Amino acid sequence: MKTQLYDGSRKIQVDTRIDECLYAALRPQKYSPEVQRQGKDLYVHKDKEGKITYYLHLWSSVKTVGSKIQPISPATAERFLRGKGLICNLFPKSDPIATLYNWGYGIAEEF
Repeated sequence: MKTQLYDGSRKIQVDTRIDECLYAALRPQKYSPEVQRQGKDLYVHKDKEGKITYYLHLWSSVKTVGSKIQPISPATAERFLRGKGLICNLFPKSDPIATLYNWGYGIAEEF
C-alpha cells in the first residue's frame, strides 16, 4: 500500500512493499465470510536524509473495509513490539523502562 504522510511541512512517501516490516500480524489462510480478521503491521520508513518514520498498517480480511496507514511515535512503536514480546535495537535505550522489563514487568502500565 502506497500513501503520503505529513510530518509538519515535510511530505513522506511510504510504501508497505518497500519499507521494512518490523512486525506482521497473522493473515487468515482462507477467506471466510463468517470469520472477519483484522490486524496491525508495524513498518519503519527511512528517507534519503536518514530520518526514520514508524507507522502501522491497519488491514482487514473483509474486502469492503479498506486498509489504513497510521503514523506513530518511536515510543509507541517500541511499546507495540514489547506488547508482542519483541525487542528491537532501533529504538534509543530508555534505561528505567529497560530495567523494569528486565525485572519481569511485562507492560508499561504495570509500573
